[in-house]
Amino acid sequence: MKRRQSDSAFSLQQGFTLIEILVVMILLGIVMTIAVISIGNSQSEQLEEDMRRLLQIARLTHEEAIINQQTLAIKFSKHGYSIQRFEAQGRVWIPVTEPAFFLPKELDESYEIKLFQDGLSVSLEENDSEKEDSGKVLMYSSGEMTPFELTISLPDSEIEYRLTADLMGKLEIEDLQAYGSTLEEDEQ
Repeated sequence: MKRRQSDSAFSLQQGFTLIEILVVMILLGIVMTIAVISIGNSQSEQLEEDMRRLLQIARLTHEEAIINQQTLAIKFSKHGYSIQRFEAQGRVWIPVTEPAFFLPKELDESYEIKLFQDGLSVSLEENDSEKEDSGKVLMYSSGEMTPFELTISLPDSEIEYRLTADLMGKLEIEDLQAYGSTLEEDEQ
């Protein structure tokens, strides 16, 4: 009979102790924190990669304009960019698709993209009939280009990068997040 009493004492315990619940809550908190941090980092890493790619595309476009003696442009939109070539005979801009790295590029829709030329904000709306050349950065065969500043940021965060170019085609990316890194044209 004593045996049954000890068995019944264990069967009376139901549920979890307060310490067990606290341990589980702490572990869940740690896992959630790590998950949130890793998701945020992947977005910032993607933005940095997109900015580096854009810097290289801008450099290649600038060099292509000089080498082939033609006027090229990077046309920025609300969610991406494309490369265009000016056709003098028809006085129209034609999309450049060769080589493959000149294909239009769609950026993450969550990015906030702002373009400034001559210190003024430029509209990146697709249906901006006010100016057909709105959002274009021109690159001439002489090596000159339209000076501009392009800012791309992640909403609701302090992560923001700025691509700048001067009249002579010097391009650089400035990391505004105080990580202390600046990507300049000399960096290869």
